[in-house]
Amino acid sequence: MTSAPLHEWDDWEDEPGRYPSYLDDDGPDDDLPLPPGEVLVCPADVLEFMLPLIGPERAGPMALWCALVDHEDRTLPLVMPISDVPMRPDPELVTSLVGQLREVLQDRVPDGGLVFAVVRRTGGDRGGVEVAWCAALMAAAEHAGVRVRAVAAVGRDRARVLQW
Repeated sequence: MTSAPLHEWDDWEDEPGRYPSYLDDDGPDDDLPLPPGEVLVCPADVLEFMLPLIGPERAGPMALWCALVDHEDRTLPLVMPISDVPMRPDPELVTSLVGQLREVLQDRVPDGGLVFAVVRRTGGDRGGVEVAWCAALMAAAEHAGVRVRAVAAVGRDRARVLQW
C-alpha cells in the first residue's frame, strides 16, 4: 500500500476528455466478432459477425460457412466451415446438408435458424456462383422446413448479404 495522500494521485476525472488508456474504445479488440449471444438485427450485423470468423479464409478455396441462431436471431457459439464444396451447388448435396443441419437445430434450438456464407476468393457479390448457392440453400431450407436468417457472399475484397 502506498503512503501518498489521495489528492496527489493523478485524477483523470478532473480533466474533461482525458481518461485512462485501458478505457480506449478503438484498440486492437475492435475487430473481434460479435460474441455469441448478439442479436442479428440487420444485414450489416451478419457481416460483422461472420467476416472476422472467416478471416483469412476469405482468400482461400470455395467453402460454405454456417452459423446457428436462436428464435430471436441471437448468434450461438457454433460455426461450421464446410470445405470441398463444388462451385455449382449439387441439389442432392445441398438437400442432405440442410437436412443434417435441421437435425442439429431440432436437437439444440428447435425454433432456431441458419446463417450461411458462400466464401470464395473472387466472390463477395451477386455472381453466378453465389446466386446459385443462395437459391439452392433457400430451396433446400424450404423443403426441409428450416428457417434461413441470411445468406452472405464473401470474397477476399468484398462481402454482401444476398438474402435477409
